Amino acid sequence: MNIELARTMVRTAFDANRTLQAILPALKAGLPEADYRASAHDLAVAVDHVNTALLARAIAAHPGLEAEIETAIREQGRF
Repeated sequence: MNIELARTMVRTAFDANRTLQAILPALKAGLPEADYRASAHDLAVAVDHVNTALLARAIAAHPGLEAEIETAIREQGRF
């Protein structure tokens, strides 16, 4: 894969994870505690799958991308 595709994969992973995490406050407010914990766990599993499918593969293909991501987050607050 080329570097631009890898960067797109990373951005897509970050966007998907941000979207998944955005529902947590509504779940906490609208579910009984046990259901919230189960849902939060399921979301964590989903985030992990996204990271493995997209983020980890992109970085494995372009190891230098990890430093690029960290620099962008530190300097701009996002990648």
